[in-house]
Amino acid sequence: MPRHLLPVLLVLFALTSPRFIPAVSAQDTESRGLLHDIDTLKSAVRIEANELERRERDKLAIARGDVRIQMENRILTADEVEVDEAQEVLRARGKVQLIDGKSRLDGDRLEYHYRTNTGVMYQAKGAIPPATVFQGVEVHKEGDRRYRLVDGTFTTCRICQPEPGGVDWEIHAKEAVLEQDEYLEAKSASFWIRGLPALYTPYVVYPVGPRRTGWLIPGIGGGGRSGLTFKQPFFWAIDESQDLTLTGVYRGKRGPEAQASYRYILGPEASGFIDGQVMKDRRSESRDEVRAAITARHDQQFNPELSLKADINYVSDRVFRRAFPDSPPEARTASFTDSRVFLTQMWPQYGLEVRLDDSRTLNPDTNDSRLSHVPEVSFFASPQRLLGLPVLLEGHLSGTYLQRKETPDSGRADLFPTLLLPWRLMDWTTMTPSIGFRETAYTKRPGRGGGGTSRELFEARDEFTARFFRSFDVAGVGVDRLVHLLEPRLSYWYITAGNQRRIPQFDHVDYISPQNRMTYSLTNRLLTKLKEADGATRTHELLSLSLSQSVNLNPHTRTFSDLFLNALTPERIDQAVREETREPGSRAGFSRVRERRFSNLVADLRASPLQNLGLYGVTAFNTERNRVDGIEAGVRVAYPEYGRIELAHSFIRGGDTADQTSGPFVDRKSSGIIGRLLLTPMKNVAVNYYGRYDPRQDTSLENNVVLTYATCCWMVGLHFLDRSKRFVDGGNRDRETSIEFFFDLLTGGAPPPPERGAKYLRR
Repeated sequence: MPRHLLPVLLVLFALTSPRFIPAVSAQDTESRGLLHDIDTLKSAVRIEANELERRERDKLAIARGDVRIQMENRILTADEVEVDEAQEVLRARGKVQLIDGKSRLDGDRLEYHYRTNTGVMYQAKGAIPPATVFQGVEVHKEGDRRYRLVDGTFTTCRICQPEPGGVDWEIHAKEAVLEQDEYLEAKSASFWIRGLPALYTPYVVYPVGPRRTGWLIPGIGGGGRSGLTFKQPFFWAIDESQDLTLTGVYRGKRGPEAQASYRYILGPEASGFIDGQVMKDRRSESRDEVRAAITARHDQQFNPELSLKADINYVSDRVFRRAFPDSPPEARTASFTDSRVFLTQMWPQYGLEVRLDDSRTLNPDTNDSRLSHVPEVSFFASPQRLLGLPVLLEGHLSGTYLQRKETPDSGRADLFPTLLLPWRLMDWTTMTPSIGFRETAYTKRPGRGGGGTSRELFEARDEFTARFFRSFDVAGVGVDRLVHLLEPRLSYWYITAGNQRRIPQFDHVDYISPQNRMTYSLTNRLLTKLKEADGATRTHELLSLSLSQSVNLNPHTRTFSDLFLNALTPERIDQAVREETREPGSRAGFSRVRERRFSNLVADLRASPLQNLGLYGVTAFNTERNRVDGIEAGVRVAYPEYGRIELAHSFIRGGDTADQTSGPFVDRKSSGIIGRLLLTPMKNVAVNYYGRYDPRQDTSLENNVVLTYATCCWMVGLHFLDRSKRFVDGGNRDRETSIEFFFDLLTGGAPPPPERGAKYLRR
């Protein structure tokens, strides 16, 4: 901006505006020079005032009465403005307001260097969107985005708690530096709640905005096993694409702990995070044990065909995360930890995947077991025509090196090509016969003996599918029509038995259940065509109900792998056995058991009759014993103004013995109800709940409650947890209770959603 810009424009508007009353007449020669300069500048700057005075000797220009000066994106208004052209200083008095971009300063008096955009406002108040408000006896503007406060205050509450009323919280400081959208650095600071001092600190750095470096609000809690717990997090906004949160934790009964959470975005197609914690636990099984846990995720799409995904989970011992109430519920109840890395390359008809996989059991009631694929390479071909014939070829080829604690290490190669012949019998039905051959080779035999071994299996299938539908016109608001779909399916499946006892057992690939089986299913679907406000039509599935079952045409007493038997669940229809007939096989890891002729009849229901109502259920009914062997069902109800509730129930019968107290599968008996609740009974109040209940033993396993009160500028809450101690250390069932108090200062300018409290259930 030219040095003489302000006084020149003041004179210009004094001469040209009919509202202005000139106090001093300009000389003719001066006027011609001024008008010449203004012709090139008046499009960028605009000045208005009721009265203008020009003092040439002192190089001063004085404007009075409704003064308004616009300088690029800055606007100054005041009762009186004095412009010192020699010192490039603007002095304003009386209802002074300086608007600089999105920020605003109001005060009684201003001394402002208009070329450097610096100055000082006295008895000033400032505001920076969306919610930052500050004031001070002096507010020094030290740059485009930097302010220094003398005897000042800072808050983010004024956006929803306007003057003259008080605010929920504010920071008072003798001296403070505010970096717009970055941080507040204050000395001799005190924290005030509703006008009352609550905390003093000689120095504080408070982040302003969602991703700003600074100390976060500490958390305080306590529990029976941890004692008094104190957490102090520090957030480091490294740059726009990465940040790090470091948290120091001290548990009175357990000892010190360090937590770190690193998040990053490498580009539009690459992101991830790494979370870790380490502590020296005074109450672990081995005293003063160092315990640690790491969780990491990475997702990267190099191009549309090539992607990399990683999911890393590590714990130093199996009960580490079960021992602390602030561990996420899914971590406290997990039965295993799994780490995987996938590199996938896709082509139009082929795919290649390289995988590293390591899995470890976490249940303290079972033997420690570990399985690793280091690595596994898989190549697969989607169905495609073979030599121009109507026959389709698909296949899968994989190779891996496996490590398992109970089994000697071995390499494995698995080849499984399949030929298919899709045949449309009619417009509404299709038959697809297929044959396949599977060859699986190992570098080592079971046991400690050397040499390799292999397995060969033949598979044949034939599947009939049909589809019928009928459409019904419906005269309703927003509804166009209803469509009923009926989809019956019938298939035959045959797999040779082979001698699978002579191959090592690592995972599901190593034992394939022999089949001579018919499978039938019937699916009913009810769809509705909805009319959108813009005239478009959307399809919504109101109801889906399927029934399926299989029949074994030639049941036998067979030798099964224990890994296969232990993975059977009531809703699986590919195999069913009489559990009471199980007895040890001739080799460790195998059992003999009698096959059932009929599998369970499985009903699968999915329904969403209303926008805010959803139901699902899977039931496995044993037709031979006339009983229910398994249930998994749930319902979700939402009411936008008052929250939502979700309930899920699971049940598995524990064995076929008459007294239900013994038998090979009795340890599978389980029953549980899981509930989730979000309740907003009044404005600013929210209740988040997560609970688990065992109706079989009439025992509450966990009650996890977070109560929050939130406004646009702060959130306070209590996290209460009561749970069974058995899920902590695997011992006898007992209770543990903990409570945590948390407090967050908010800078977003709007109350947080009520779901925000749920993060304290999961963190």
